[in-house]
Amino acid sequence: MIQVKLPVIPARGDEKLELLSQIVSKLESREAKKLLARNGISPVNKAVEYLKVMAMFFELEISYAVSELNKRSELRKFLRLGEEIKLRSIYSFMSKFEAEQFISLVFSILNVNAKRSRKKSSILILDWTDISLDLNPFRRRELSNKPYKWGYSTKGFFLGMKMMILIDYNTLTPLFFHIYPANTHESRIYPVILEMLKRRKLIRFGDSIIMDRGFYAYKNYLIGLRYGIIPLIIPRKNFREERLKGMVSYPLSIFASKNVEKEKKRYRKLVRKLFEGLKQNLKTLRSIIEDVIKLGKEAFSLRDLHCYTVDSVRKKCALSVLLVGMTVKLGFREKKVIQRLSEW
Repeated sequence: MIQVKLPVIPARGDEKLELLSQIVSKLESREAKKLLARNGISPVNKAVEYLKVMAMFFELEISYAVSELNKRSELRKFLRLGEEIKLRSIYSFMSKFEAEQFISLVFSILNVNAKRSRKKSSILILDWTDISLDLNPFRRRELSNKPYKWGYSTKGFFLGMKMMILIDYNTLTPLFFHIYPANTHESRIYPVILEMLKRRKLIRFGDSIIMDRGFYAYKNYLIGLRYGIIPLIIPRKNFREERLKGMVSYPLSIFASKNVEKEKKRYRKLVRKLFEGLKQNLKTLRSIIEDVIKLGKEAFSLRDLHCYTVDSVRKKCALSVLLVGMTVKLGFREKKVIQRLSEW
């Protein structure tokens, strides 16, 4: 079956292009250029040009996007590009810097570091999604030395990796993402993720993190409490509140503090909020992250990736996270609006 690709023609009133225009303006801003230079991504002007091309989020392959740009002068004018783009130049640009540089740039643009200065506790949502790669699933492969593995999601088996993502419940801004093997279960990588979040100062005492049943385990509630958060993991049907209450005890670190009674009081308050929170409709509260993930996968080309190394997947995911973050920061935060955007 031959798949027909529609031409990309800038037309007035096109909501996609209006959103793209706002994102392009942000990428061209003086602040964005400063952040590019600060993260060692240069030459800055060329970097801005290539990022604008990669921001064409119509589920297009980069090669097709470049082809459309080079064929249509009106499209280059819309993106404020002076000359034709060479596909090889974009691939060279993406390969010459480390994934960590690009990820640092993404979260700098989204101003995630401002989270450190907040005074009140936050409600966060942690979830994962499958990152399927463009590989023939019927071909026999030796995967022992490969970064991609077989995994399972609600849609069935897939070949690729997984991405863990953390968003702020109120602003929907992505705060963190992590790529890990597809054959690793969420309940097992959960302590590693919490340690990464703590080290990056993205969680603080009293924060609530809503998670789905994939993270469920009695010990994971206890691990969350020891990190000073309220781990609102959606319980399974066989969950027994009394059993969990019997497992809760003061962490040893409390007894090494200067004011033991004060720390005990804080911890008891944390435990009380956990059991109060587990009685809420957590499934409804966390449903918004499914729409945010769908936005990244459907509208911002995060499925069947033509990437086969961890670094290349991290860069591609970082670009998708950047576009999602910029979209919600532009005011597209309502559930119905996000659903409509993801179905373009």
